[in-house]
Amino acid sequence: MIAQLLPVVVIAAIVIVVMMKQINKITNKIDANEFIDNPKLYADFAALIQEKIRAIRLDIDSNAEAAKFTLQESVDKANTLEQLSDMIRKLVFFETMMGRNKDAKSTEAELFAVLQQLDELIVKSLNNGENISDEIREELAQSYEKLKNSYQIQEM
Repeated sequence: MIAQLLPVVVIAAIVIVVMMKQINKITNKIDANEFIDNPKLYADFAALIQEKIRAIRLDIDSNAEAAKFTLQESVDKANTLEQLSDMIRKLVFFETMMGRNKDAKSTEAELFAVLQQLDELIVKSLNNGENISDEIREELAQSYEKLKNSYQIQEM
């Protein structure tokens, strides 16, 4: 009885190993193709982030009473504006050079670092910073999903 089951078990094990290798190969191709076929995805997302940072910077710099983004009294305005400008410069460089030449994981890591820096600056510098940070985070997440979906539709 055991001698009869042994070939069945061996064949089943071989089929499982082959299927797992094929599944891994397919998922790796999907991950690689998503970035290769859409090299502009991250560059376009960097441009959206730039627009948001510019809007924040202009609002802070305008000194308008109806400004949504107002600095806390203890925060140095010039330093905050300079930090926002630095983020914009990083994103411009990223958009034009780096985003097109790197793999998806390192690209995402660099964008995440800029977004985290922006988040920290907003929370510590702006009045009602936590709420504003949450709104911006949600807005950018939705924008990224829309961009990603539009690139997926274009592939079809």
